[in-house]
Amino acid sequence: MNAIDILVKEHDSILKMIEITQTILNSKDETNIHLNHIEKIIDFIQNFADKYHHLKEEDVLFMEMEKHGMPREGGPIGVMLHEHDEGRAYIKAAVEGIAKLKAGENSAFTQIKVNLLNYCELLSNHIYKENNILYPMAQRFLPSEILDGMTVDFKEANLSTPNNEYSDKYLVLVNELSIIYLK
Repeated sequence: MNAIDILVKEHDSILKMIEITQTILNSKDETNIHLNHIEKIIDFIQNFADKYHHLKEEDVLFMEMEKHGMPREGGPIGVMLHEHDEGRAYIKAAVEGIAKLKAGENSAFTQIKVNLLNYCELLSNHIYKENNILYPMAQRFLPSEILDGMTVDFKEANLSTPNNEYSDKYLVLVNELSIIYLK
């Protein structure tokens, strides 16, 4: 599995969590929504999607593309970075909504729901662009030795997380929530 395949596989898990999130939040009966599941989803987004996955893109793939002549500003890298930041803002607002909800402000559920659903829409479109435009562009654009080095770096990063925490913990979580919500 090469570096791009690793990123696409991670996207598959993120898309599955997006589907779970949408299923939960679009439920007709909001009284059956478990806040702890929402918190686990946010934990997945903050740690697996952002710290584990997006940082591979930002700190390795995008930097290599820049080094090899693709501009950060005014091109696909700039768009992807902007969307990463936009996603982080949605998650920050959802976390703030959870704190308000726990403090007894029941109307804060709307803040959580709107921000998470906006995140889901943003990331679904974002992943489509990366899988179908940016990643194929990177495979054509970057020298094979750079792509091979990225593959080694990504595999080492996967192994260096404590107890494979991100890959194991979060992939298990996606599976557990899939069983509950995606029947």
